[in-house]
Amino acid sequence: MKNKYHFIGIGGIGMSGLARLLLNKQDEVSGSDIAANAVTNKLSESGATIHIGHSEKYVNSGITVIYGTDIKKENPEYQQALKLKCQMLHRSELLQQIMSNYKGLAVAGTHGKTTTSSLLTWVLECSGESPSYAIGGVVPQLSSNAGYGKGKYFVAEACESDGTFLNYTPFGAIVTNIDFDHMDFYHTEKALVDSFSKFLGQVTSSSHLFWCGDDKYMRAINPKGISYGFGENCALKVTNFKQHGWSLSYDASINGKQYRNIEVSLTGKHNALNSLAVFGLALSLGIEESQIRQALKSFGGVLRRCEKKGEVNGILFLDDYAHHPTEICATLDAIRGAIGERRLIVVFQPHRYSRSKECMGLYGGIFKQVDNLFVTEIYAAREAPIPGVTHEKIVAEIKEDLGERAQFISREHIAEKLRNFLRPHDVVVTLGAGDSTKICGEVIEKFALKAPTKLKVGLVFGGMSVEHDISVISSRNIFAAMKNTYYDIEQFGITRQGNWVHGSDAREHLKDNGINQSKEKISADMLKSLLQCDILFPVLHGTYGEDGTIQGFFDILGKAYVGCDHSSSSICMDKVLSKRLAIEAGLPTAKYISFVQHDWSISQEVILKKIENEVRYPLYVKPVHLGSSIGVRKVNSKNEICEAIEYALRFDHKIVVENGFENIREIEFSVFGNDEITVFPPGEIFANGRLHDYDSKYGLNPKKAAAEFDTHAKLTQKQIDEGMALAKSIYKTLGCCGMARIDTFLDSAGKFWFNEINPIPGFTNTSLYHLMCKANGLLLEDLIDKLVILGMQRKRKLERLEVQQ
Repeated sequence: MKNKYHFIGIGGIGMSGLARLLLNKQDEVSGSDIAANAVTNKLSESGATIHIGHSEKYVNSGITVIYGTDIKKENPEYQQALKLKCQMLHRSELLQQIMSNYKGLAVAGTHGKTTTSSLLTWVLECSGESPSYAIGGVVPQLSSNAGYGKGKYFVAEACESDGTFLNYTPFGAIVTNIDFDHMDFYHTEKALVDSFSKFLGQVTSSSHLFWCGDDKYMRAINPKGISYGFGENCALKVTNFKQHGWSLSYDASINGKQYRNIEVSLTGKHNALNSLAVFGLALSLGIEESQIRQALKSFGGVLRRCEKKGEVNGILFLDDYAHHPTEICATLDAIRGAIGERRLIVVFQPHRYSRSKECMGLYGGIFKQVDNLFVTEIYAAREAPIPGVTHEKIVAEIKEDLGERAQFISREHIAEKLRNFLRPHDVVVTLGAGDSTKICGEVIEKFALKAPTKLKVGLVFGGMSVEHDISVISSRNIFAAMKNTYYDIEQFGITRQGNWVHGSDAREHLKDNGINQSKEKISADMLKSLLQCDILFPVLHGTYGEDGTIQGFFDILGKAYVGCDHSSSSICMDKVLSKRLAIEAGLPTAKYISFVQHDWSISQEVILKKIENEVRYPLYVKPVHLGSSIGVRKVNSKNEICEAIEYALRFDHKIVVENGFENIREIEFSVFGNDEITVFPPGEIFANGRLHDYDSKYGLNPKKAAAEFDTHAKLTQKQIDEGMALAKSIYKTLGCCGMARIDTFLDSAGKFWFNEINPIPGFTNTSLYHLMCKANGLLLEDLIDKLVILGMQRKRKLERLEVQQ
């Protein structure tokens, strides 16, 4: 005979899971809720009888009635069950009954229960244990939040919100943390901690109890079992944590045994802890390490836990259940680690008046990772308003940190606001336990009718330097690689005389030096077009561009731009200043002397003697402020030195003479980033003993073949690591941001020497910067995206500083 159950509030995640378990047992299930949703619809398809609204007529004698803590005693179905003397079970009591025939594995804690219990279930499933489970979120790979397996384990999420987790006496458990939440139930810190202490004591096998040793309350309880965490005091310890985009890795150690490079398809330190606990518990259950590793790596996440809802024209939409300040902070830290410098837009829907009351005063600093925050009304979830608990007060508290970057937008208008506000490369995160989960879908639907507004990029090229032609070639390649679904591109050319031309035919006008254009250097209409761009992309090599001149102009205009800022650009393009700073920082740099044209004209003999005494042959004579090896001569003997200096002085008033090396290798590094710096493994130029000059770089002289190169220099891993570390140090020492190519020499003893740095490297078909990026998996079109993102982020940071001042 089938058992009959009726659920009051069947549409909730916990209640629906239990209903699904009973349906799997072929029991009769009915239930009610105030509104239909995807959960109730699916239960109906599975055979449950679903009622919308609450009525006493839904409860009959002889039925077992299941209720949750949220169900008020005056609920008509609850009252009818009392009247008919039906068996009544709190949902936790039903879960304990179901678990009684299994080895229960409970996951408790204020934060992280759903992810941890889902991950534990997946590990057991992948290892062939076929667990039963009832957890607080839908695992897409299992297509459910509850199910029966054939194995001996039952994974349950043990909720502390109403103290009912004390109904469980599990075989093993994970306790993630203790935080001030649900204080409307506990009232005091002591009551909250005592409740967890009691739960920990009810776990029957202490060798299968894992508790977070980083949590001060659990350290004070000091239960039996195994502590885990980052702290030195923990028995199961995580070290070497790294986040790689949307995944993480770490090392773990316990009882003197090391487990290297555990990979997990989640983000953030909090999920490193969650997965570490699962790793430890699974090992204690006798599951093979390789199976645990594979499951952690293949885990697909949980719905509403940093769930990817879609992507439109480079705009990524995420949804997360986080609504408590601690959860929000951990979630946003993890997302920021995954998305890097992209603009992060958050929509926060406070949850319930009672929860919001508890959280007042705790919002300070938790949104520090956010670029723009929109707060909606409090989601009531059937609660009556509480006097003094309003969204206005929440917004005011957040504004103390974010200022005008935080603002209130009504739930009704948020989708339209986002449709107009978002641009390519933005990341949108909706936070809350209410209907905020629908917002991403609403915006995506609007974008289906009208595509997002593109970023307007001003591509600036040409210029007055001798590298004018290379700039034009580089700009053509960049223009061709830009994604037309992301960008509207405005082209600005600068003639050799410094006149600005504009439009799709700008390159053609550069050929005639813009003679058909206005005689003004830059017209009012041209300036207006520049100011209308969201970001400017200078591709101006050498003087008046790469040396900080154009960047300073853009700074005066208040525009975002790609590449190094004006100060680091000017430092990089001054070979003497960059070398002095490198030497001051202890970075290996070839010995050199420098002098200006005036000194050479009056003190040639003194300078020549100094060269003979301080610099060894072969040596290089270089103009200080030019790139692309323009004006550079390699000198093998004293007889050649004067001619080389006179030649260099044709291009610059300041000269540097530096040590050369016998049998050197020319090794180059591609570097980009603002705060987080990426260095790719190096490439190599094969100059074959000759100077790698302008012609050999670009092959523009038909009489001289371009130098050969390798985008993957043949070096030992130790050499690669040493070279990358040097390149990163140089980039940071010179204050670089955006991008740069760093050129080094590798001598016959295997030592790297800093040569020079290029803040706007070439983008021609033979330019090693973007080719090295491509060789490491970053195509030019994606490199351009990255550089645009970096330029936009730097501008946002500067604007915040201006506001603070």
